[in-house]
Amino acid sequence: ISTPAAIIDTLPALMNAVKMIHTIARYYNTTERMTNLFAKITNQMITNCKECVLEGEESDSLWRKDPLALIKNLKSCIQLNEKYQEQYRTTKETLLSLPKGKQFDFSETLIFGRFDLFCRRVYKLIDMFQT
Repeated sequence: ISTPAAIIDTLPALMNAVKMIHTIARYYNTTERMTNLFAKITNQMITNCKECVLEGEESDSLWRKDPLALIKNLKSCIQLNEKYQEQYRTTKETLLSLPKGKQFDFSETLIFGRFDLFCRRVYKLIDMFQT
């Protein structure tokens, strides 16, 4: 299982690969298909975060875990979401400086909405385990 921290390190390469797909691949020349690709990437990140937090165990084992280690893993999930969105926006701004190139004009709500919702739950879990 790759950790959220390890995924953060690959985000620039990931965004570059997605940018190349958007620029070159004929199948992905529509906003809808690119948004779906980003949504699938986001869903995979959420799945990875869940696996990292649960460490391969069932979800009810969460309550038996060491709170300090658990909070560390939960915070890494939040950091992944923040860095992912930051890298997306950096790539989007870079493309804006190249007016003749294809732009990232996708729905950020559709791309990041589920991850933001997941992180709101993570914040609640952190709050519960800290008190």
